[in-house]
Amino acid sequence: MTRTTSGARGAHPAVRRGVRTPRDQVAPTPALAALVLGVLGGLGALAAFPPYDLWMLLPFAIAALNACVLTRRWHVAALASLLWGLAFFVPLTIWAKTYAGPAPWLALGAFEALYIVLYGLAARAVLVRRGIGLGSGIVLAALWVAVETLRSTFPWGGLSWGSVAFALSDSPLLNLGPWIGTAGLSFVVALLAQFLCGGALALLGRRHRGVRGLSGVWPMATVVGVVIGTMVVPLPKNPAPSDDGSMTIAGVQGNVPPIDPESLAMPSEIFPNQLTATADAVQQVREDGGQLDLVVWPEDSTGWDPRADASRGQAITAAAQDAQAPIMVGTQTPTDDGGRYNNSLLWTTDGTVAGVYAKRHPVPFGEYIPYRSFFRTLSDKVDLVSSDMKAGTQPGVFDVDGHGVGVLICFEIAYQDLVDDVVDDGAQVIVVQSNNALFGDSDEAIQQVAESKVFAVVSGRSVVHVSTVGQSAIFTPEGRTLDYQDHWTQGSVIGEVPLRTGTTPAVAAGRWPEIVLSALAIAGVLFAGAGGRRAVAPAVRRRERAAARGGSSR
Repeated sequence: MTRTTSGARGAHPAVRRGVRTPRDQVAPTPALAALVLGVLGGLGALAAFPPYDLWMLLPFAIAALNACVLTRRWHVAALASLLWGLAFFVPLTIWAKTYAGPAPWLALGAFEALYIVLYGLAARAVLVRRGIGLGSGIVLAALWVAVETLRSTFPWGGLSWGSVAFALSDSPLLNLGPWIGTAGLSFVVALLAQFLCGGALALLGRRHRGVRGLSGVWPMATVVGVVIGTMVVPLPKNPAPSDDGSMTIAGVQGNVPPIDPESLAMPSEIFPNQLTATADAVQQVREDGGQLDLVVWPEDSTGWDPRADASRGQAITAAAQDAQAPIMVGTQTPTDDGGRYNNSLLWTTDGTVAGVYAKRHPVPFGEYIPYRSFFRTLSDKVDLVSSDMKAGTQPGVFDVDGHGVGVLICFEIAYQDLVDDVVDDGAQVIVVQSNNALFGDSDEAIQQVAESKVFAVVSGRSVVHVSTVGQSAIFTPEGRTLDYQDHWTQGSVIGEVPLRTGTTPAVAAGRWPEIVLSALAIAGVLFAGAGGRRAVAPAVRRRERAAARGGSSR
């Protein structure tokens, strides 16, 4: 004879064990759906960045990631997170294939994807215990910032490429940038993603709280309202316009043929092309009745250090005298121990060097090889970087006729702490010198110029971004584009560039937003793990499923 044990039929295993169940219940995401969401979410994140610029997809992409980790089994959540990371980072960093080859490029994409796995597993720990409420949303948004901060600092100084803020160069959300910085922008987008995730699950009937339809509408409406609201966010009153008003700056893009990926040597045409394009820019300004205050050449624009090459030095001096303005040139300077510095030199009209800046954040595997003997066993491409670049120690701010001109070289524009340093040291305008010829026809150049636009707004400084082959641009502190040169063209960007003094709230805050939000994330994950209740059912064992279906027999 068979009978049902009292209270067993239909009871959730957590209920039978006497564990309190939260009001917010979420149906787990099936394994196959989680894996599909992972791939689609990563591709959606990719489409949010240049050259596609569909920034509005980014909250949906992170929402898909949050939904795909809502699984009963942690290893499914880990795999879905990995797929999200691979679908995003592998195509985003394809520019690395140009100089490193396929294997290192794929290794880079896979390594960056591991950070998404870290986020996914920590996010799952919060969601399965606490559900999709405002509290868990804040913790998850802070967790996204914490993982993004870790990715941007570790190892070897990290790689900030693909940070949320850099997808927002054409978004109204960027108006929040000077107030909350890049970490704050990441927090806002990740929080909006959690609203989208909760709303979508409620509308699909997978989140059980209150009236399902209404509980799914208001989160969606909140997201729309926040985005619309940012269109009218005012800029901070500080930084203020400088008493000196502006500088007329020409950024010269000499252009070169594509670089041989086997040798990675800059074509010899770079120096004469820079001289020709500089003469054209000076003539253009002269015809318009203007007067240049500064000419900027890109990174690696001289081929050899002109301080050690008399003929090149004389040619630069003649060009500066013709322009009646100093020229900021980029060059490589060898050291006695076989290394080198990536230098920016301020070359004056009398042939002297009034300032030297050495790049502070060399790029691992691009400009130096950590653990060279080990990585040589994985790829012989490491020996293409024949000498390791050394890091400078001081922020670069040049005095140009009484104006503070901050200097960043190439990838340095992707790090807020480096931008903050030059502003704190008195930069009234920021110059970025880059050599995008190393990355061929990839999207690296357009992604980098978008970073310059983001930091123009965040820092409250005009940014003059100059590349050997493009893209080059001048951005105002409000994010307006004063001039622009496309890829693989010879020309210049010329503008009367506004100067600013003072600091935005974002710059004044420094790294504290990252520190505070990271601490909040760690505390939130630990608190969720210490709780006994669950919003998502755990994986049910076979014996428990049988008991729930038919009870016990005797």
